Order: sequence, then structure tokens, then C-alpha cells
Amino acid sequence: MSDARNATETVPALKERAGVVNALLDGTQTVLVRHPTLDPGTIDDEFVLYPAYSHQDPARYQSRYEHYYHRSSAKPDAGVPIRAVADVREEYRVSSDALEALARHYVYTPDGLRDKYDPEDDLRVLLLRVSALVSPRLVEERGSYRGCRAWIDLEDDVDVDTEASLPVLDDVAFAERRAAVRGVLE
Repeated sequence: MSDARNATETVPALKERAGVVNALLDGTQTVLVRHPTLDPGTIDDEFVLYPAYSHQDPARYQSRYEHYYHRSSAKPDAGVPIRAVADVREEYRVSSDALEALARHYVYTPDGLRDKYDPEDDLRVLLLRVSALVSPRLVEERGSYRGCRAWIDLEDDVDVDTEASLPVLDDVAFAERRAAVRGVLE
């Protein structure tokens, strides 16, 4: 989606727990572990991260990352903050057994992820390149955004300039993270 959006386009958004979105924005986390049925198909375009505040569980976080839960345990009254754009740089399918080796790349515990997804099949690991929006937006939570689904389309009147963003990790740091993830998963 390198072209500027026109006024009639919707903005694709991936719903993820607010604590995880904050960890992605801080550069602490660069991967998302997802259940394959939540994100069917290939994710080719960039998208914004839509923080979800329901169903968060502090017990799922590694103790050193619990502050991400506490910083984002309640939805702000003014609206849902849209602060980041991301794109998938690599994708892997892994068994839940691989989660221990990958644990330094995300804020949840391996058991917290297993509990969240109850995986019987392989999980998807998405290596994300995350950028902070220069002009974050507060978005009114509409009924069409609610519910247990991974993807939503922000309404066409939501003004998010995905082109004006800055990577949260510089190229060197991102290359190092990419190599580390590859080293674990390949």
C-alpha cells in the first residue's frame, strides 16, 4: 500500500492485545504468534495495529514484561489510540513446542500463548516491521470494530496517514532481530 489512500478507502487494521501493541511500538517485540484460523491467507499489505483492551490477562506475560499489561489494562476514554503501522516481512508455521525457543522475541510466556490459542495445529509466527505514526489518531470504537476477530476495516472517515511513519527499530537493529528469529525457526 505504498500509494496514498483516497477518501473512500478503508484502512485495514489488525486487532491485538494492547500490551502487545505497546511492546511492538517499543521495539521489545518483533513477532506476533497467531492461530492460523485468525489470519487466513497471505498478508501482503501494510496495516495499522488496533489495540484491544478486552480479554487481557496479566498471567500470560513474562514477569519482566508485566508492565506492558499494566500500562494498557484499560481502554482510554477518549478513544482507541492508533499509533502504529506494520507489515509482515516473514512468516513461519511452527508447532507450539517451538514457543520456548522463540520466547525472547515476545512478551507472553510460551504457556500464555498456548493458553490463548489452545493450539492443536501449527501456529503462525509473523515477523513484523513496525513503524510509529507521526500523527497518531484516537479512533471512536464502533460496533463494527467489536467482537472476537483479528481483522477489521477502519471506516473511511478515519484519517490515518500510514505513509508518515518512522520505524521503531533502525535497519541494523531490525536485521539483527530478523537473523535471531531465523536462527530459532529455520
